[in-house]
Order: sequence, then C-alpha cells, then structure tokens
Amino acid sequence: MDLPTLIVLVLVVVGFVAAIAFICKNGGFDGECNDDCASCAARCEAEQEKAQQQSEQK
Repeated sequence: MDLPTLIVLVLVVVGFVAAIAFICKNGGFDGECNDDCASCAARCEAEQEKAQQQSEQK
C-alpha cells in the first residue's frame, strides 16, 4: 500500500465517522418528523414562542 492510497483511505474513514457522528448528534437515523410535517411545524412554532417569551422577560 503506497502513501497516496493510505491518505485517501484515511480521509474516507474520517469522512464516514464524521457523517455518522453528525447524524447521531442531530436526531439519529430515524429523524423526528417521520413524514409528519404538521408535527414538526408545531414543534418549531412552540420553540419560537418559547424563545420570544424569554426575550420579552429580559
């Protein structure tokens, strides 16, 4: 195995590990909506209202 092949292999492995870490950190492979956009929209609206209430209290 020569050096360029080893470098490419390491970059591919690092890329896969980074992608898996990103997916796991952001809700996993299942996602949170499961094709239910109304559920996601309601959750986002609730988070926005909560942020707005916190900003008003300051």
